[in-house]
Amino acid sequence: MLSARAYSFRQKSKLAISLSWIGGYVNVVLFLACGAFVSHMTGNATQFGVGLVHGPAGQALHFGLLILCFWLGAVSSALMAESAQRRGARSKYVLPMAAEGLLLSALAALLACPPGALPHAPALLDGLAFTAAFTLGLQNATITEISGAVIRTTHLTGVITDLGLESVRFLNGYLNRTRGRRWARAGRALRASQRHPSAQRLALLFCVFWSFIAGATTGAWMHFHYPRVAMLPAVAFIGWIILMDWWKPVAGVRELDLLSDPELRAHGIVKALLPPDLGLYRLTHHRADRAHQPPDFQQWLARVPAHWRVVILAISPLTYFNENGALALCDAAEHLRAQHRALIISGITAAQYRTLIGGGLLEVTEPENLCPDLEFAIARGIDLLRHPMPRAGRSAVTPA
Repeated sequence: MLSARAYSFRQKSKLAISLSWIGGYVNVVLFLACGAFVSHMTGNATQFGVGLVHGPAGQALHFGLLILCFWLGAVSSALMAESAQRRGARSKYVLPMAAEGLLLSALAALLACPPGALPHAPALLDGLAFTAAFTLGLQNATITEISGAVIRTTHLTGVITDLGLESVRFLNGYLNRTRGRRWARAGRALRASQRHPSAQRLALLFCVFWSFIAGATTGAWMHFHYPRVAMLPAVAFIGWIILMDWWKPVAGVRELDLLSDPELRAHGIVKALLPPDLGLYRLTHHRADRAHQPPDFQQWLARVPAHWRVVILAISPLTYFNENGALALCDAAEHLRAQHRALIISGITAAQYRTLIGGGLLEVTEPENLCPDLEFAIARGIDLLRHPMPRAGRSAVTPA
């Protein structure tokens, strides 16, 4: 689902890179068709100021309306997201993304009309520019919310600024790792630095920058060669993003209710009868029959109470783990292990087992912590709390 809490860093990065391509594409197509930058509000604000001092009133009005439409798009995105949250909708951001798709489709239909087919062509071009500005304001606000206010996809000023800052941070971190050491270890330090947050953010900003450039280049080529269908690739791309989110949504994580959970309802297990330092969670999705991707496990762990020394995570047979998802779950298990806590995974299938083992899960947890069903997982958790297993490999649980 398009949910900031559910999306992992990699998933947010893919979405940001994709939307950057759309931002660059739409901006250049509308610039070539209408003569207006529909995403560059800094330049529009500059032109607005010039028009107020020296220029016809229509110039200031034109650029002022572009800024207003971009702002209204951002407001609309926030209203849609907040309305979905109040209604308890599973996905806060799918509605703004769908609205963007519809608006891009309308722009594509209008640009496909032959010249002279529509009356009042100058006013129509202004209307196209205002609609596009509203659309990109909608997109920019949506990805800003999803990424936690760290990524913009409709302009590059902040991206280039952050590229400079993150480059220096990454370089300083690398130099600190190699200071006083032989240069033969420089390669090892470089590999270790690649997992640093600055390196990940630097790679994301670099990809966002070139994705925007690629979108602008493709949009310009399409406008000069196929002007009447120039907007169709952007419409197809946003449609593909929404379709993939619907087809392989991201699951959420909620605390397990022992009285209503379908796997335990018949067994009468009551939370009060379990140890107080045993936590239980389940991956959930509103489409129970739909395959889904794992969520952001790091954000989930940030909400796990610190007094829970053993945490059980019940996953679904429909949870699809690729290499990145397996590594994210391994990182979560290692994070708990570093705090002298344990992660028990319940409901694992043979295919999920092979993927997770390939990701190195047995290096950070005991094989007995991979349980076929929730009853076994609860029994394992109680056993770990009452009779701690001897430490094996890198896995550890503090004695009760």
